Amino acid sequence: MERVITRDGSPTLRSERWNCSFHSLHGAWTEAKHVYIEAGLAAYAKSEDQKHISVVEMGAGTGLNALLAAEWANQHQRKVIYHGLDQALPSQEDWSSWWSARPNESAALDDLALGLRSAWLQGRAFETEFFSGHFHLGAAQSWLAPNPADVLFYDAFSTRQQPELWTSEALAPWLQLLSPKGVLVTYCATGEVFRRMQALGFVTEHLPGPPGKREMLRARRG
Repeated sequence: MERVITRDGSPTLRSERWNCSFHSLHGAWTEAKHVYIEAGLAAYAKSEDQKHISVVEMGAGTGLNALLAAEWANQHQRKVIYHGLDQALPSQEDWSSWWSARPNESAALDDLALGLRSAWLQGRAFETEFFSGHFHLGAAQSWLAPNPADVLFYDAFSTRQQPELWTSEALAPWLQLLSPKGVLVTYCATGEVFRRMQALGFVTEHLPGPPGKREMLRARRG
């Protein structure tokens, strides 16, 4: 993999296998915060005041979204129980190259980032006072969720690279995983994906996208 510095100064990795980057080249961290934290986790937390929030991520990749969710949980003192799924992890060399280029102002997150990475490699949970992280390596279809998801981060590669993960058949189980007031958020905003989700019985929202994208998608149970 190749490390690439995106337009907001934050790094991403470019996969040779998939011929695309893990995050937006317009701003990796900006996109992650906008789509998954602000439009997903933070927005849900404002509307619901339960003791803990269950987050499931499809396509955990480098662990950036997990890291930002942990940072948010610790800052806001809201308990977040996170489950991240992916079929493969970046190698330690690639991950270290990626993290070593993190923005200087994010140095305070070093312990969190290294702790999350170590827990994933060792197959154990990562715990702080307000965050509980669990990582699952393998096919998502074989994973049995312990609880419904209040917030679902859908961060698969694009419809061009992984079209099989954006079909109605692939999306239906994830939408069914949502709690009654849960939300699914994703950077993908194609009309075809919107229509598929609507056909599955979910209410979709067109939200302003991060830099480089006009829109993003948020879906709820109908």
